[in-house]
Amino acid sequence: MNLFVLIICLQVGQIISQDVNNSLEPSDLVIVIMSQSNPYHKAHAELLQKNIYTQADSMEKDYPIVILTHELQIKGSWTFLPLLPHLSYNYLNKKWFLFCLENTVFNLQELIKVLSEYKSKNMWVSYGLTDHDLTIIHHFAKIRAPFKYPNEASGFAMTKDFLNSIVTNQESRQMEFSIDPSHELAHYIDDIIKGPTLTHSSKFCVVSNRKCATFPRQFYPCDKPISSEKIYVAVKTCKQFRNDRIPIILKTWSKYAKHIGFYTDEEDNSLKNSHVVPRTTSGHCAKTYRILQHAYKVMSEKNIDWLLITDDDTILSLARIQKLLTCYNAKDPVALGQRYGFRLNDDDGYDYLTSGAGLVLSKPVIKLMINSTHCECPHREIADDMFLFGQCLQNIDITLTHSPAFHQARAIDYAAGYISSSEPVSFHSFWNINPEEMYKQWFAEDDEHFFHSSITHTEL
Repeated sequence: MNLFVLIICLQVGQIISQDVNNSLEPSDLVIVIMSQSNPYHKAHAELLQKNIYTQADSMEKDYPIVILTHELQIKGSWTFLPLLPHLSYNYLNKKWFLFCLENTVFNLQELIKVLSEYKSKNMWVSYGLTDHDLTIIHHFAKIRAPFKYPNEASGFAMTKDFLNSIVTNQESRQMEFSIDPSHELAHYIDDIIKGPTLTHSSKFCVVSNRKCATFPRQFYPCDKPISSEKIYVAVKTCKQFRNDRIPIILKTWSKYAKHIGFYTDEEDNSLKNSHVVPRTTSGHCAKTYRILQHAYKVMSEKNIDWLLITDDDTILSLARIQKLLTCYNAKDPVALGQRYGFRLNDDDGYDYLTSGAGLVLSKPVIKLMINSTHCECPHREIADDMFLFGQCLQNIDITLTHSPAFHQARAIDYAAGYISSSEPVSFHSFWNINPEEMYKQWFAEDDEHFFHSSITHTEL
């Protein structure tokens, strides 16, 4: 063999060796499923974990590490940052860390292919979302462009080096409220770490197609929809909004409620099913606590399983809520809605359910709440959702359940890709919009079809 051929062979061998060393395997991944302890959500997380292992078997490859976050019992783990030190310390030899929800669907082979294309050791990648305007759910943050944040339901991945750099430079900072963990993580990386901008990849899909590495699976009911007879709806209102908000509620979704009460601060004979509760000007804890007491009495008398509490400027679909509740056991202590966090870095920080988005309580939870001294309002006007559906639930050892279907803000406050990732059941606030049009756009067709079909079926 002449010298020239020998050199070529050595060079080819070196390239092949480098490709082998740099190749990505499923076992190089840590997949973190943002799971919950509720039986329905836990089961879906476990099914996803099993499916990932099955795909690795079909590839004849070793398994990736798959973590269910509720098993770690790390406080505030749903906001991502509290998880990172644990991951950095325990998985030093892994190359990529991927975060997803229980309803994220994986094509593991395609995911490996996508991640293998990236050569940078300091990056993160997902379907990038952007805000078109300042929004309350993102703290009205003024962020330099171009700014993208990951769509959590599509999953996002970051390299080992990037994750370690976040941990190394992690600063203890107090955030009063945690709302959208994906946006808050991206803002932290941009503002504090001065890290790289999120890399957008269309392979992390919002809607399924054959080329996707990941995509969010849409919700499917677990059984036939629960009966309207099994839900009591409590609408929080007051004299101030009697003439501008209540007529909208009456014309839209509330007409489909079988059992409903309007809880106001003055007697109103013109409003059917109205009940007088303590007058509050802010916070409304005393008002909402009285609603819980009255609602429990009604539910016991009429054999009702679920309580849906809303504001008088909440727009929702009762048809979708009745389908959603098929996945939960009314005999269990269930507190379901949109989760926010308050001072999660502090020892006394806590999660809570936002009341504007609408929230659902099973009867066992209400019984525990109204019979516990830990749930009596310390002040009449303390924030009702933060205390009753946060501190109170924590005090009586009830773990709240988050559903991305509930929304504390208006539809226009959310990125289109985010809303496309799950079927909404509610939005909140009439400010600067036409709420009847919002109902028509998002919910009217489903409600009309569902309740018309139910009436037809009953008549037959």
